[in-house]
Amino acid sequence: MLALWWLSAAVSKLPESRVATTEACDSAELPAPAVVVGGAAIEPPISETIELRDGRTVALRTLHAELQLTYAHGLVAAEELEALVRLAESRGGFRRSPLRRQHSDGVIKDDIRNSSSCPLLWPMVYAGRAHEVAAAANGAALLEELSLATRISERVADLFSRSGMPTTAAHVEPLQLVRYQASELFGPHHDYHESPSSSVQGEQRSFTVLLFGSTLPPGSGGETRFPLLDVSVSPRTGDALIWANLLDDGTPNVRSLHEGRPPGSGEKLAVNVWVADRPFDSSSDLERAVRT
Repeated sequence: MLALWWLSAAVSKLPESRVATTEACDSAELPAPAVVVGGAAIEPPISETIELRDGRTVALRTLHAELQLTYAHGLVAAEELEALVRLAESRGGFRRSPLRRQHSDGVIKDDIRNSSSCPLLWPMVYAGRAHEVAAAANGAALLEELSLATRISERVADLFSRSGMPTTAAHVEPLQLVRYQASELFGPHHDYHESPSSSVQGEQRSFTVLLFGSTLPPGSGGETRFPLLDVSVSPRTGDALIWANLLDDGTPNVRSLHEGRPPGSGEKLAVNVWVADRPFDSSSDLERAVRT
């Protein structure tokens, strides 16, 4: 059984070369993630590996049955993350992170988040417009950013598809690069839309894939914590944390509450990848999606 809940042996159509069992994975080369459940460190085994279309092999560990909480090894390269930070800084893209707190009167700001973030170029918006991007004063850098955003979005979609849930890059919102300096945090919150007014086209955020862009030793802060599950995970560059934001019937799961703990020193970098329950329609207005 895959760590990602939606694939069972009965429905799997993946060839054996694409999904390997634990025996086929050399876990000795992959250090266990720093995971604490109920106050005790755990070392969940690698359950399987998935070979992606681009040749990358991703090993998965189930961390908690609820939320289908899964740890993925090696979903993104350190060089890709370093390039994203460089490109975001070159265009002055980092700003105080907006907080998406939905109420009946719309989206309001709150003070539980004081990190900085940068929404990356959305391939959906720039499809077929590479010539326009190239014509900009910083066109080369923008094209590089667009290429990286496209590659990562397609890789995440491929992981979901090869896990039994057909997904394309059109299901992926604009990637959001986030940076936490020492003492900066994002308090307990949900990623799902509590109000249709906060979505772009009426979609819901089915899953979150949090790509870690830095490594922080256990006990040094920067953990992603799920208070209702009493689970904390420390970041490690290139790895990712995946969880479901919705219940099986598609309604929001309040137990997906999570928070980004402040680093004790240094900084924490990550990329938010939100996977929607339906593909976005490129023929409609997509500009609202960059507000996260």
